[in-house]
Amino acid sequence: MATSAVDDYGTNEWNQLVHRGQRLVSSEGSSQFALGDIGLEMVPLPPKGRRPPMKAYKLLATYAEEVGLESERFEEYRLVAGAWPKKERDKNVCWTVHSILAHRHDRFEMIKDPPIYKRTRERRWTCDGAHRALGWKTQVPDTIEEKVRQIEDLLDDETAVEVVERAMMQRPAVVKKVAAKPPVREAFNRAQASEIREAREETHRRPEVQRLNEQQEVLTVLGLCSAFASGIGRTLPGLHLAELPEDAQDSIREGLGRVKAAVEWTEHVLATGHTDMDAALERLIAGGP
Repeated sequence: MATSAVDDYGTNEWNQLVHRGQRLVSSEGSSQFALGDIGLEMVPLPPKGRRPPMKAYKLLATYAEEVGLESERFEEYRLVAGAWPKKERDKNVCWTVHSILAHRHDRFEMIKDPPIYKRTRERRWTCDGAHRALGWKTQVPDTIEEKVRQIEDLLDDETAVEVVERAMMQRPAVVKKVAAKPPVREAFNRAQASEIREAREETHRRPEVQRLNEQQEVLTVLGLCSAFASGIGRTLPGLHLAELPEDAQDSIREGLGRVKAAVEWTEHVLATGHTDMDAALERLIAGGP
């Protein structure tokens, strides 16, 4: 069955269709309020905080069945009629808008101040206008925020990833605008840093990498030992340490004490795995006072 877009109609033809529809909606709204008023005649609204007896609900359900209505729909008509006394109803506003605004404490003033309908620039209530006034999701999004909320409702995480990826690949101008927003850049940088950190940690947990790290640690310590031993081995034979004055020999002994402390600390680390040292040992190895 073929369908026609709004643009396929001339202005006059479209306006005629709209007016016909508005008359039908108004007629339907009158019927809904009339049915709601019948429900109120049968079971008036009780004082706030109280509920009608069960036999009252049974009476309403029986009536709804007799006239061919769902009991829930008939109860909705009754409650909306109760929220809108006849003198407060606006015959130019559809019943659904009355229903949407029914729980507002300021509904009587609110309905007299309709929002601007964007398409015609006139002030009139629509269902989306009522939803928008209450901060609810609209059927036809108008503002950027409403469009974003509608898209968010449709996207799961996997689809969102695909949409963002396509936008980045196919819409460079969009990427540029998004990247210009500091919060977005910060969020992306945090995510990238987290991914790099997790990848590094995962790499370090791999057995082959752990073996390489172990070998590197062994070579590092052996290199330090070798450097000291070979340096002493090359240098010591040409020195005349025994002929040095006592204070010079004391300085050498102090240095050897630091070496001994470092060796003992290394053995402690090998035995316990604890690399902490007390302040005195730290000062001794560092050569401080």
